[in-house]
Amino acid sequence: MIYEYDFLDTNQLRQLVSIFDAGKFVDGAITGPKDKDIKDNKQQDDIELNKMTNAAIHKVMGNSIVSELHPLNKVSPCYMLKYEEGQHYADHVDYWNMWGNRTDYTAVITLNDDYEGGEHFIKMGTETIERRIEPGKILIYPSDYVHGVRPVTSGVRKCVTFWMESSIPDPTMRFYITELNKLFLKINEQDVDKETLLLLDHVRCGIIKRCVQLRN
Repeated sequence: MIYEYDFLDTNQLRQLVSIFDAGKFVDGAITGPKDKDIKDNKQQDDIELNKMTNAAIHKVMGNSIVSELHPLNKVSPCYMLKYEEGQHYADHVDYWNMWGNRTDYTAVITLNDDYEGGEHFIKMGTETIERRIEPGKILIYPSDYVHGVRPVTSGVRKCVTFWMESSIPDPTMRFYITELNKLFLKINEQDVDKETLLLLDHVRCGIIKRCVQLRN
């Protein structure tokens, strides 16, 4: 239930980094915990640059593999976050509602790789998974999981984070429908007769149709 996809191409990544670097960053305590032992990062405070980033991310999302595999109702506004040397985000769970979105998924896009430390970690039961995300890729996981960011030991980690509301309310069906969508895309890329592909698509769409709860 932890997913990683290619998301931004080279030009899109370059443009987003340019927007990221142009703005003014303030203490990340303006959102989330105030305790520096829990959350210590910086957040973009420029309204116009935030609007530009949101527009860019939402445009990419509409044509991305994410939307193909994960039926979504809403995508929240984005936060541009900076982790300088020593900064981190300790174990936490995201709030159930962000900007009117039920937080089914947390999404993180890392914009650079010229830093050390700063691994994104996700706890699943007794297991902790650490990910260092390549620039331009998107990491998606259920917001219910305890997660955080390890301290940056050198350089600056630049990232964008946001939340997504699935149109599949039930987490178990959400998982299986994503896997079914993966299977369909994989089979669609192979030399399969049209009748078989149509049958699979018929079953897939029928299951999704009976599980989704759409809203404006």
